Amino acid sequence: MTDKPLRILILIHRLIDNSPYCFYVHEQARALRDLGHEVAVIAPVGVLPGQRLLRPAAHAVIRSTPDQAEVDGIPVTYPRYITLGDPGERLLGGRLLAQAALPIAKALHRKTPFDILHAHMLPIEGHAGLLIGKALGIPTALTVHGTDVLRYFRLGEMPWPRNRSIANNVSVLMAVSGMLAGRVAPYRRDPVEVVHNGVDVSLIPAKTNNRRRAVITGGALKARKCMHTTLDAFSALAAAYPDATLTIFGEGPDRPSLETKIDERGLQGRVTLTGAIPHKEALALMAQSDLFVMPSYAEGFGVVYIEAMAAGCVAVGGEGEGIADVIRHGENGYLVPADDTQALIPRLRELFEGGGEIEAARLRGMETARALTWRRNAQHCVELYRRALTATESPRHCGGPPPFNKGG
Repeated sequence: MTDKPLRILILIHRLIDNSPYCFYVHEQARALRDLGHEVAVIAPVGVLPGQRLLRPAAHAVIRSTPDQAEVDGIPVTYPRYITLGDPGERLLGGRLLAQAALPIAKALHRKTPFDILHAHMLPIEGHAGLLIGKALGIPTALTVHGTDVLRYFRLGEMPWPRNRSIANNVSVLMAVSGMLAGRVAPYRRDPVEVVHNGVDVSLIPAKTNNRRRAVITGGALKARKCMHTTLDAFSALAAAYPDATLTIFGEGPDRPSLETKIDERGLQGRVTLTGAIPHKEALALMAQSDLFVMPSYAEGFGVVYIEAMAAGCVAVGGEGEGIADVIRHGENGYLVPADDTQALIPRLRELFEGGGEIEAARLRGMETARALTWRRNAQHCVELYRRALTATESPRHCGGPPPFNKGG
């Protein structure tokens, strides 16, 4: 395979949020484009029967999504398909999504052939990607991100046959962390490649405030993000450190119970819930803080950690989670047992006290995070694309699927 520019088809469902389809996939697409490759995105939009009444906010996002658009110079097509929830996913996998995307993929491929299809998320897009890649006669790459592995490749349980087949049969399988790679590896003949997500350093503002004891956390306000754990640890230390503040950005089902705790503990004015805010505003808040604390579990990677580190925060994440690939405890950040308030309290107290070691960790964390660019991510992807394309030019090795490993 020569070093000629590649033509890459990206497949990812349209997320129901304020991104153009999926912010981290779009950042990767932009980086691939900036390396000189040609990229097109198909972002199917799932429509649930009765959605207008059952999920009005999602319905509003879907109604406002065009059939096609150009986002930062990248063509994106948004075909609609019927989604039938968990039962439909178990029965059909990615067939309905593939049916919606395939006519568009074929038309684009006839105009200028693609070299490779890169799908994101295993159970639906991975299945659809294999079907579309076969129809186009091109290899399929797949990236797994978190819930698609942690939900379907549970420790000690046998994954669905289709999901095992997807993991084993894509030309190249990438995971955004070593933890995720380890879950899928037992079901694949070839290696699972770890390709960390990146951070757009150009979006990171300069440090605007070096206030000590300014804690920030954020993302989806739901149980696995452990916002309650961070709030409880902060609350335990609030009286001893009256200058300390906590900012929680994001929206989700845990917001009412967080508000209740703040009111009951008299932390109004000390703890701020911002609600959903634009990405740029979240980065600005990070630059005004000195600690980012999120001891979450079931965390595939967590781009928000490296964004906070790049903005100059000392980051605290969960032991054994995806971000442990990046945070080296005591060197460039800190790790605590996930969702463990009693373990977090002494760590947070130590960080509030500060000192030379913590400042050194902050600087090393900033250096680590700023090296994890989307350009680096895209370069790694291209290396794997070319390897897959070279492999398709020679016969693949034969052999059955790997044996089931109960530990994986």
